[in-house]
Order: sequence, then C-alpha cells, then structure tokens
Amino acid sequence: MSALCITSLAQAQSAGITFKFGMGEQKADAIVYKKDKQQISGIVNFPGFEDKKVKIKVGDKNQKHASKEIDSIQIFDENKKLSYTFEWTKTKVYKNKGTEFKVIDERWICKIITGKISLYLGGEEYGIKEVKTEDEKTQEKIKVDKMQVVSKEVNHYMKRHQEDYPTLVSLSSNALSAGYNAFFKEYGVYYFKDSPEIAKKIEDKEYKYNDIEMLVNLCNVKPKPVPKPEPEQKAEAKTTKAKTVKKATAKPKAKTTKKK
Repeated sequence: MSALCITSLAQAQSAGITFKFGMGEQKADAIVYKKDKQQISGIVNFPGFEDKKVKIKVGDKNQKHASKEIDSIQIFDENKKLSYTFEWTKTKVYKNKGTEFKVIDERWICKIITGKISLYLGGEEYGIKEVKTEDEKTQEKIKVDKMQVVSKEVNHYMKRHQEDYPTLVSLSSNALSAGYNAFFKEYGVYYFKDSPEIAKKIEDKEYKYNDIEMLVNLCNVKPKPVPKPEPEQKAEAKTTKAKTVKKATAKPKAKTTKKK
C-alpha cells in the first residue's frame, strides 16, 4: 500500500465489512471462483492491481489464495445482489498509433459495467464509496454507492465479447485532472475506430474521459426494433355462386292396354 493510502485513515468494522473514512468499503460478501472449479463464499478484501494473494474470511477462519489460481471474484451488495466482478486477467495497451497491442501480464481489474461493451477499473486500491451522479431520467444530482479506485492513478479498460483481453482506453488521476483527457482522446479514438461517429465526438472532446461510463451505457442500449409495415388487406373478391338449374325430368307415360 502506498503512503498516500495509509495517511491517518480511521477504520471501523461492522458486520464483516471494513469501512475506511475517505476510502469506502474495502471488504464485502463475495464468491471466489477458482480455476479448478472450486467456489469459496466469504468476506473478501478487494484485491489491488498487483496483489499476488487474495484474503478471504470464511466463518471465523482467514484464508489466503494465490491470485494465479483464481478466475474471478463476484462482489455482492447488502441485498445479496451481484454488484461487481474482479478478474485476474491480462490486458492490452495500444502501440504504433493504434495498429498493434502490447499484452500486459495478469492484474486484478474490476468490471463495473457488463454488456456488449464491458467497462473495467484498474488501480492500486479499490473501495465502494458514495459519489454524486446525475439521474438519467430527472437529470438531478443524486448520491449512490459505487466502486472506485481510491488510490492515485485510475485506469479504464473496455472489452467487447469477441475480444480476448480488456484494452486500456484511459488514464487519469484522483489527485489531478488536467491533461488526462489526452490519453482518452488518443486511445478512445483507436478503440472506436469502427464507429466513426463516436470516434469523431471523442476527437472533438464532445466525449471526455469522465464521460466513459455514460458512453459505455449508450453503446449498450439495445436499439428499438423498427416496426414492420402491416401488409395491405386485399379486398375480398366477391364470388357469385352459379345458379344451378334443375333439369325437368319427363314423367314416364302410363302404359295402356287394349281391350280384346
């Protein structure tokens, strides 16, 4: 842990969840999915970027598991609803003006949005904090609890379903904000090169690095189906039944017998 993260932070423990003032919740109920298909439920310390082991409390016992043996960690909220997923995964960084990638060794990154495009956070330390955000319907500022990188440097990654690893699209800082949009302006344009309209808005600074969550949510909205035109109803052809004329049948003549 860096010096920035340990500067006189008070801790309080309640119901198995640790809260550090200014850094939010850093433990929560979770399920650890190991690569050998084993599942472990307990209270998990959120793993940092480079952590080689994960701490989990199962009942009264503390356990440590090697990160390389873990596939993912699912974090649940107080209502037992899945909130976030930590993944021990390789990542990619653009090079040669976006034409090639450099693959970075496994790290712990946290998936905060799942969809056609998934969004990940990466940083030295994580915490669930109360933050102000804009309600999509009312446009009013509201407070919600969200996973945040609470250490200095903040990385954002994106990944589509067909992509092998999450790709770095933005670098920023909790300490300073000036100049960091330059990274998203470059990497974001590379990532959305197959979507010229989005790439142009990033290049023109209409979308900035602090709009990443909003942008990903927009990309994940399913387009409304276009209603198909109803087929024209053809006028029913009037059909006339041919009248059948009954043929008159001649009555057989009665036979007459001559008198002898």
